[in-house]
Amino acid sequence: MKTRTALSALVAATLITTSFAAIAQGQQQGGRGQQGGQQGGQQYQQQRQAERSATQERAQDRERVQTREQDRARVHQQDGTGTPAGQAKGAGNGIYGGNLMTVEERNQYRQQLGGLKTEQERSQFQAQHREQMQLRAKEKGVAAEVTGE
Repeated sequence: MKTRTALSALVAATLITTSFAAIAQGQQQGGRGQQGGQQGGQQYQQQRQAERSATQERAQDRERVQTREQDRARVHQQDGTGTPAGQAKGAGNGIYGGNLMTVEERNQYRQQLGGLKTEQERSQFQAQHREQMQLRAKEKGVAAEVTGE
């Protein structure tokens, strides 16, 4: 408790000393004439304007990032529509048994799935693929997982 009181007194004394020093410095600069005060005011205004601009730029950057993230989320929520360029329809949902496939097999799967025109064709292709992956999983003695890769 004594330490807190002593610390508080020390902080208060430091603040008072700093305040007096600032006042004395202001009075010394006041003797330089009105022109010095105007230059200081202009510099202050310029600094404030620069700070405002920086704050606005940071806010705009945050808005751009947020908008970009919302757009990405919307694209991934859509089924089959609005898929990003170069990505097969349905590819954003992952590949069943992808952990049992090579990179070439996954790429071929995506290419074949993306080339199908109707949802019925895609469903049939995915069902056939699922059966193949279940057989492969039994042969290897591991579980087939849906991979986002």
